Amino acid sequence: MIFNFDTLQARLTDYVYIPDSKFKLTNTGFSSVEAGLAQKSRQYWADKTVTNEVRLEGLDFDLSAFDGENSTTREMMALSVALSELGVIDEGVCSIIGTMNCEFNSSGNQINFGKKIDAFAYLRFVLEDTKKYIEEGHGFAKQVLVSMNTALVVMLAIKERAEASRANALIDTKA
Repeated sequence: MIFNFDTLQARLTDYVYIPDSKFKLTNTGFSSVEAGLAQKSRQYWADKTVTNEVRLEGLDFDLSAFDGENSTTREMMALSVALSELGVIDEGVCSIIGTMNCEFNSSGNQINFGKKIDAFAYLRFVLEDTKKYIEEGHGFAKQVLVSMNTALVVMLAIKERAEASRANALIDTKA
């Protein structure tokens, strides 16, 4: 079950689209309704007619200090959870953003919460690696590619919002 199903569904209620099979999720364990909602979410993020401003509507926390090229895994986890709770992303994309470059010890505990990461470089690396799997004929990689592309588009939208926040912070409102 998608843990933010109701929030995500409410956010995407007005989004009208023609389902594209390349966004369809298979073998996820989701019900057909949940898989359809995840597909709709990923297609929404790929839809060039929807602006990042609209996609991030309701995101009212300050991103001026956010730097996706120099963030910790803990910051990425917090960001992904916040986006998911607002229904901006589905849980699959939340997992990708929130677990980028995570390392675990032999007990299964994450050991690199404070490690810096360049989220964009990481996502581009995984995208290139995924393309190799597709070329080798691994069918699962096509779904991974869509998910990774969605995560990259989300991160680019967040970067755009963060840069706009920093620019707005530089405006002298007392003049």
